[in-house]
Amino acid sequence: MKHPWYKTQIANCLTILRLILIPIFILAFSYHKYLLAFILFATASLTDFFDGVLARKYNVTNFGKFTDAFADKLLIAAALIVLATKNDGFIPIWMVVIIIIREVIVTTLRSIFVAKHGKVVSANIWGKAKALSQMVVISVALALLAIDLYITIDAYIGIIPLHNSYGVIFIMMCIPLTLTVVSGFQFLHSNRKALLGLLNPKYQTEK
Repeated sequence: MKHPWYKTQIANCLTILRLILIPIFILAFSYHKYLLAFILFATASLTDFFDGVLARKYNVTNFGKFTDAFADKLLIAAALIVLATKNDGFIPIWMVVIIIIREVIVTTLRSIFVAKHGKVVSANIWGKAKALSQMVVISVALALLAIDLYITIDAYIGIIPLHNSYGVIFIMMCIPLTLTVVSGFQFLHSNRKALLGLLNPKYQTEK
C-alpha cells in the first residue's frame, strides 16, 4: 500500500526537529535553565521514539536511516559534553571521551561495511539498551539539576554530592557507560568476519 507523500516524511520532520532542538538545549543548559534543558532533551528523546515508529509504519527513507542515527548520537554527545564541561563538571570528561570514541568507531565501521559490502548493520539489543539507558540517565540527571535549583537535594542523598564529577550523576552514568563499552565489543565480535575482511582482503576470499 502506497502512503501519501506527507505521511512518509513525518518521521524525517521529527528527526530534523531533534537536530533543531540540540543547539537550543545547549543554550538553555549554558544559562542554567535546567528545567527548560530537561524539557528540551526529553522532547528530543521522544521524537526519536516516534520517528522510529512512524518510519516503520509508513516508509524508511535513506535520508532517515542516516539522519536519524546521526541526530541521536549528536543529541547524546551534546548532553554529555555540557554535563562534563559546565560549572565544575557533573561527570568526568574521560567518561564522555570513552562514549564518543565508541560511537565514532562503530559509526565509521557501519559506513564502511555499507560502502564496501552493501551490508547494513542494524542495532542489536545491546545497542538499543545502550541508547535507551543514555537518554533515560541524562533525562534523570537534568531533572535532578532542575529540582536542585529549588530544593537542595544533597541533604536527602546523604554523603554522595550532586555537584561534582564523582557525584550522583556520575554514578548513574556508570550504567550507560558499561552498556556502551559492552555493546561496542559485542558489535566488533558479531562483525569480526567483515572486520577481518577489511584488514585483510584475502581473508574473505579464503573463507
